Amino acid sequence: MGALLRAFWGIIPATAIALPYAALCWPLLVVRRRRRSGVSVAHASATAGVDLLIVTLAGLILLLVTMPVGAAGGSAVHLVPGTDLTEAFSDDGSLWQVIGNLFLLGPLGALVPLRAPRLRSAGRIALVALIASLLVEAAQFVLHNGRVTSTDDVLLNTLGATLGAALTRPGWRRFDLPVPPIPQQTRRTICVAPLRLHDATPAEPGTRYVRLSHPERR
Repeated sequence: MGALLRAFWGIIPATAIALPYAALCWPLLVVRRRRRSGVSVAHASATAGVDLLIVTLAGLILLLVTMPVGAAGGSAVHLVPGTDLTEAFSDDGSLWQVIGNLFLLGPLGALVPLRAPRLRSAGRIALVALIASLLVEAAQFVLHNGRVTSTDDVLLNTLGATLGAALTRPGWRRFDLPVPPIPQQTRRTICVAPLRLHDATPAEPGTRYVRLSHPERR
């Protein structure tokens, strides 16, 4: 438990500061969304809440992974898969680090598909989470903030995001804009075609040009 508090000590006051600002921005975003899209109050409130949660969680995660741990001046690198998991399940290890890595990207994996139709696939969510986790681990190594750059963290973060997406999969389309019904088209007649376009009576031989040269036709 002490390791968990050392790793997440700074996220608690940051969350306490960020949540009131998100709550203040929520009604403003609802009003703006209703004016621009003309959606209902319920739909605007739901989508605005999800968007603010995504932005707030992303900011808190970025703050968490860049925050230094204690007085450590360097970063360790564990590139062999299973190193951290073996240590966590040992007698002197702690499972809190494993649980924290599972839940790090889990909320984003659950919320992002609600607002991003192109990411509504477990494979795409896993790929995006993998890329994001690799960037996070690389940033921790470059910043030397006392955290461990581990392959197990990447795998756990990706697994957590995929599990979060699986939990919200039944409601992925719930926040989409309602599709207006297509009006029924009625077939209108522009003009009535004449019954006879030409005289179908065959002309007598030799009288065709006589009719054209008749004085009354001139």
